[in-house]
Amino acid sequence: MRTRQRTVSTLVLAVVGVYASLLFASTASATTAYRYWTYWQVSNSQWMFAQAGPASTTPANGSVEGWRFGISSSRADQTMTPQFTASTAFAMICANETAPAGMKRVALVIDPGLKQHAPRGESPGAVFTQCVQIQESANGYDVLRQAQPVRTDNGLICAINNYPRQECAEVVDESAMQSSAMDATVTVPTSDSSSPFPFIVGALFIGALGGLIWKLRKRT
Repeated sequence: MRTRQRTVSTLVLAVVGVYASLLFASTASATTAYRYWTYWQVSNSQWMFAQAGPASTTPANGSVEGWRFGISSSRADQTMTPQFTASTAFAMICANETAPAGMKRVALVIDPGLKQHAPRGESPGAVFTQCVQIQESANGYDVLRQAQPVRTDNGLICAINNYPRQECAEVVDESAMQSSAMDATVTVPTSDSSSPFPFIVGALFIGALGGLIWKLRKRT
């Protein structure tokens, strides 16, 4: 009899543990992210997140530099790449440009990102491209400043061409990123509207638990 009671207790703990893990997984809080300008370069015909800041990077003649504004919690978030074909970027942007002696050509892509990632009251403009002709020793920051006005704060690129107008690497809730894959008319559940998933799972487990206990008691 005691053996069966211990078995029932073990089953209760197991079921409660599984239910708790599912409940916590479904109600976990979103991680924080940042809304900022990310820095990219083309390597092997693909956009790659820059491994160093623009002031520490000297792009070569014939290279492609990119900037993309948006929300991300990962430095190398591949959903944040500039929306311009990497493999053909230089040919399309610099095809008709010839650099004089001592100068280099760098294709520059500036992507203000998605409207739903924009700060309140602001809208991103269109993707901007330019074939920047600049001194061979120029770094990535020089390339950017020659093409567009830049606002910085302690070495961080806060705004390009006055976008965004005021904020600088604002901390935001990562759940705001979900809107990038949804139509603007879709209503995203907020903290005021809880999902029924935990309660459905709970009901199923409670039912299963009751059945197990009944079967074990029937055998005694």
